Amino acid sequence: MMNKILGVLFCCLLFIQGGVAQTTYYLDDVSGNDLNGGTAVGDPWKTIQRLNQVLLKPGDSVLFRRGGSWIGNLAPKGSGLPGKRIVVGAYGNGPAPVIDANGEVGKGEKASYTIRLFNQEYIEFRDLTVRNFRDFETPREHLEKENVSFVFAPKIALYIEGRDCGTLHDIFLTNLEICNVNGDMSNKNNGGVFVEITWDEDETKRIKSNFDGLFTENCYIHDVDRTGWSNTSVWWDRSLHSQWGEKLADGKTHNWYPSRRIVLRNNRFEASGANALIVRVAEAPLVEHNLFFRNGVKGSGNASFPFNCDNALFQYNEACYTVYNSATDSWNSRPDVDAGGFDSDFRCKNTVIQYNYSHHNGFGAILVCCDGSSKTSFNDGTVIRYNIFENNAHHEIRISGPATNTRIYNNVVFSGSGMDSVMLIYHKSWKGYSDSTAYLNNIFYSEASGSSVGLGNSTRNFFSANLFYGKIAGEPEDLHKITEDPRFVNGQPPFLGWKQFLKFLLQEGSPAIDTGFEVPGHPGRDMLGTPVTGRPDRGALEHR
Repeated sequence: MMNKILGVLFCCLLFIQGGVAQTTYYLDDVSGNDLNGGTAVGDPWKTIQRLNQVLLKPGDSVLFRRGGSWIGNLAPKGSGLPGKRIVVGAYGNGPAPVIDANGEVGKGEKASYTIRLFNQEYIEFRDLTVRNFRDFETPREHLEKENVSFVFAPKIALYIEGRDCGTLHDIFLTNLEICNVNGDMSNKNNGGVFVEITWDEDETKRIKSNFDGLFTENCYIHDVDRTGWSNTSVWWDRSLHSQWGEKLADGKTHNWYPSRRIVLRNNRFEASGANALIVRVAEAPLVEHNLFFRNGVKGSGNASFPFNCDNALFQYNEACYTVYNSATDSWNSRPDVDAGGFDSDFRCKNTVIQYNYSHHNGFGAILVCCDGSSKTSFNDGTVIRYNIFENNAHHEIRISGPATNTRIYNNVVFSGSGMDSVMLIYHKSWKGYSDSTAYLNNIFYSEASGSSVGLGNSTRNFFSANLFYGKIAGEPEDLHKITEDPRFVNGQPPFLGWKQFLKFLLQEGSPAIDTGFEVPGHPGRDMLGTPVTGRPDRGALEHR
């Protein structure tokens, strides 16, 4: 009796203090049994199906045995609390546990999900390998050519949905390998990770909703179709200057309600079918220290971009070897229109792309775009500074459509001797041309033949204090232009990799040193973090 009384008192104390008893659940695909208690290493469960029956509480953990493998749809129940996240991870020694939906579609679902969250928060997934692969499927685009019974259905390794939920907080994806997802190449919203805000069909039940805290760090996302990581929201309609509730020119109503604290850091994206990363409907998303390597392997897509975001910041990333698919080898019916490293996409305000290295991509280093056919489309205030763009095919900097007030300063744009007929600057029409684009303190260096600058019918372009070196057709007027050799430390050694941009450091006596102009809003540091005081150098690396 005394033990029971003490137990009741202990539970009451936990309740009064706001504490919650924490439980760790163990899964072992070899020695486990779903009739076990599941709460000890020596008494583990066996299947995902057993875990899906449990309502997890704040502070609980679910640990899969390292070296183990599970097939099925993991849909854990429950949410954590601030300071008491639910953690789904691994225990023991050996390779990360593997969870694979194997293309199976859960009851009532429209796509195949390996891990699925619905209106949940304060949860972390870590130290797992997550797949979703099904053999003997054929791309939907090839159905008419082949008499087959399966097509690639939408598949997602990790799907997170919020519906009429208000604000959901703090979802962490840490040290995951997300791979081998043979999804639908015709749909951007499937692949590795897809995060979505939806709403009820009944308008009277709709609650404006978003995420506050989506953190993806130290993950390896590769061999996924169509997209590596993406998110979206139904709360996304607006125009450049509209406010909540105003009617828009296309007849819709401004209802833009962005997610916040979206951070993607220290991840590697490789061999996505098209785009590696798309961040949508977000306020101040941060994308930094990521590697985007050889993406777009099956269809048109720039490696990474924000869409319909304010104040997005992309920095210290490397994007390289994005694949350009021709009409003969693309899953699309026409050649790629996008196969570059970075993109400030439309419906964005004040995007900053700085301190990045974009090189050897199949169709451009960077894009700023705006769909001129849309009554509500815009791209305003993009800043591209202190980046190095090297040996990208076809063009280096592209501005497509009626983007406005773009500032491009203190970048190095380099086209080597093997890169013929590259447009260093390419302004093109997308139902309209750009307006008010400024190029300041940049170095444009061409060793190739046929390099050019093409501004099309864009208006109010401004060039000042740029350095142009080499044979460049269409070189623009610039009252403070320099056409001497900038004297890089080494113009084009056979190096690859992030640190190799150091070859673009300036030698003593370079004409680019201390000859740039001060730019309003300057970050105060160069690509390496070197302070910039007084008149800045031209290019991305301040001379020490």
